[in-house]
Amino acid sequence: MDFDARLIPLHRHPLGFIEAFTSLGADQDALLAGTGISPAMFDLQRAHISYHQWQQLLRNGIRLCRQPNLGLAVGLQLHWSYWGPLGFLVHCSPSLKDAAEAFRRYMVIVQPFYALRAGKSNSYLDTGDRVVEPINYVTPHDHDPMLRAFALQFRLATTLRIWDSCGNKNVSDPEIQVRLADPKPACTRLYEQLPCQSLAFECDSSTISGSMALVFKRFRPLRQRTFDHLIQECERELDHFSESITFCERVRWHIRAHFTPNQELGKVAEQLQLSARSLTRRLSAEGTSFRRLLHEIRMEIAVHHLQHSSLKLDTIADYTGFSCASSLRRAVKNWTGRAAGEVRAATS
Repeated sequence: MDFDARLIPLHRHPLGFIEAFTSLGADQDALLAGTGISPAMFDLQRAHISYHQWQQLLRNGIRLCRQPNLGLAVGLQLHWSYWGPLGFLVHCSPSLKDAAEAFRRYMVIVQPFYALRAGKSNSYLDTGDRVVEPINYVTPHDHDPMLRAFALQFRLATTLRIWDSCGNKNVSDPEIQVRLADPKPACTRLYEQLPCQSLAFECDSSTISGSMALVFKRFRPLRQRTFDHLIQECERELDHFSESITFCERVRWHIRAHFTPNQELGKVAEQLQLSARSLTRRLSAEGTSFRRLLHEIRMEIAVHHLQHSSLKLDTIADYTGFSCASSLRRAVKNWTGRAAGEVRAATS
């Protein structure tokens, strides 16, 4: 992507960060210095900034708001309205899974560079029927240690807010557990404000986890219509977002968001408000097919679970739609060139 292209809508995340930084003591003029952003642009609905402008805004905010764990402070207070229709899903999503997949698919509207990883596997099932979501994945900020540390804390706070708002608290095990690879900081005040029941430092990796029931079991049925309406609004925004997102990518995101082992072309076409023939024709025009996309996603999910979960092969096979562990082993060998055991051992 062109990091100088003006793709980021100013009235979304950037304004939210400006509001958060100034509330934490930053002078607005100093915050905007060198960014090319002016107060006159705040009321312009179509104002956009580049990724480099966005980075400069973040650097200014971090420099001006010198306080421990600034990313947590911003993440705990940034208002959901700065995500647009996507943000309001946290108030009416029928399950945490629905909310998480919506954020995965539509974050590109708010942060276009999220498209670099939007279709990739992230969370996984693990032993004890727990869903684990890693939070220390690669970002465009990785080359800058200051921005990366801020981004990881911000992601932790906002992701936990989504889990807290959209997880089903009426299940037998509603506990949200956080494990962080970071050493325990001298100041833990903001960590103590995070909406989780368990928090540990100096772990092997940084993750959030909860029971399958907390994540998957639906609730708030009377809000379903509102949720569906907001999803439609997100789809309309995605339609007008950028021609750089291909139809194939959109179908891939949709299959991934609604993945089931026996996913059918007709059902996906219906969900996308297309005929099966139209869906097939448009994918063919981009050199692929529904069957190929589904197989790619099944393999991505299977390999992801091999690399990150401790589930047995037959469990992963069942989850991803293979008839048995042997069938999965053959598919993994064909897909990666390595045996399933080698794939798992390489990341253990």
